[in-house]
Amino acid sequence: MKNIKLGFIGLGYIGKIHAIACFAMPLVFPDLPFKVILGPVFKRNLSSVPYFFERCAESVDDLLNTEDLVAVDICTPNYVHLDEAMKAIDRGLDIYLEKPIGLNGDEAFKIMESAKKKGVINQTALMYRFMPAVAQARDMINNGEIGQILNFKATMLHSGYLDPLRPISWKLKKATSGGGAILDMGIHLVDAVRFMLGEIKSLKAESRTYFKERPSHGAGVLEEVDVDDWTAVDVELKSGAWGRIEASRISAEMEEETRFEIYGTYGSIKISTKRPEYAVLYKKRENAVFSGIYGGEGPFTRYLRGIYPGEKFSMGYMVNMHMASLINFFTNIAEGKVVYQETPTFKEAYKDQLIIDEVLK
Repeated sequence: MKNIKLGFIGLGYIGKIHAIACFAMPLVFPDLPFKVILGPVFKRNLSSVPYFFERCAESVDDLLNTEDLVAVDICTPNYVHLDEAMKAIDRGLDIYLEKPIGLNGDEAFKIMESAKKKGVINQTALMYRFMPAVAQARDMINNGEIGQILNFKATMLHSGYLDPLRPISWKLKKATSGGGAILDMGIHLVDAVRFMLGEIKSLKAESRTYFKERPSHGAGVLEEVDVDDWTAVDVELKSGAWGRIEASRISAEMEEETRFEIYGTYGSIKISTKRPEYAVLYKKRENAVFSGIYGGEGPFTRYLRGIYPGEKFSMGYMVNMHMASLINFFTNIAEGKVVYQETPTFKEAYKDQLIIDEVLK
């Protein structure tokens, strides 16, 4: 049993999702080969830090100097990732970093190279790799269940920015976010497409910023929004397949959903966050639809099913995916190496960010 003292830098929405996953982890999976100790936390509003953290750090440097600290989970705005990640890496701490790891590919490269030179265990929160249906679909594709891949659609449609009175924030400024919907959400789609279908050869993109101004925190003041509300990217893969990746923060859906549709010469595969455990396989020759445990699942998918919360312990697909992703990170720390090559390391995050850079151009 390896003790892993984990420090949190940032504890906003996504940090709380990570913390819920870490807190519940030993209850859902009591036989894990590690024990996560929730160490110090640093955030802007120190008065709202939950009691189960070891202490409130006065600064990032104060947190990083904590005795026996093994790893850090960085959940802060994009524009501070480079500075905070480099400080953690310099101290030899293993690091779990929210996506995107930098504002752009150049920052991502610096973080990736520094982590490699220091030899720290690293992982990015590209947690769609830890959605069982995505991993299962990858196995089905690799096993030739739908033949040669022809085309696909990958969509993530949210509506959180439809309110014109939603105030300006760091996410709506390119200098602090690096990009809008396509970077914030679309990077998940890019990573999942690469994970399931292979590398992207070429692309063309279009985007829109519908709400060009947002209320500032000062009464009656409007500030410019210089990132996209919606982006669609048409891509060609190295395999010859083609498809579309679409990310939106202004699409009104009754229930927000991430979807993948993959079409091949023998059939199709569909994936939805409404049913994250299993992909839906359609085989045209047999005119048959299959969804459930698949006999051709590979080692990573079988491993994932052992670290993804079952129905009775489910806390929703968002927490479930983050929990599986974090368990993988901690397992790598306990083993002293990256156990499964499917792990979304900084190298994988860098590749994703290069694609987003091209989209933004």
